[in-house]
Amino acid sequence: MIEISRRSALAIVAGGVVSTGVAFAAVSSFSDEDLVRVTLEKYLGRLNIRIEHLQQFVREFRNRNPWIFPSEKFSDAVTLVEELKLGAVRRLLPQEKREDLVHFDRWVIAEFHMLTDYAWRSSPSDPIRFTGWQSCTNPFANLEPPKLA
Repeated sequence: MIEISRRSALAIVAGGVVSTGVAFAAVSSFSDEDLVRVTLEKYLGRLNIRIEHLQQFVREFRNRNPWIFPSEKFSDAVTLVEELKLGAVRRLLPQEKREDLVHFDRWVIAEFHMLTDYAWRSSPSDPIRFTGWQSCTNPFANLEPPKLA
């Protein structure tokens, strides 16, 4: 039979409390920009975007789609899991939460393509800039409403 001394038991409990505190501090320091960055980098690879442009993108994305973002605690947990490259943990979530995350991922990627110059860069090393919403870039488009006879 294995005997554990009182000191060993207290050391194990203290280690658990300290590690829980460190994990809580790490999770509570995440922001919306962190969630969006890890989501985009999961699908698009490493991004060359300045923090100011990322913040502008996230602000505009949140203004346009306020219902898309996960709750704050869930968002922090997802960010931590993705930072640690443990994305397979998503399979353990309830079906509704998984669908919400997939929905969030799709919206972030679509809006990222529309609100930044990601697709218009000449090389992958070029920096990505926030450009905002541009309604139409076709020089031959007729933006006049049709005239009714």
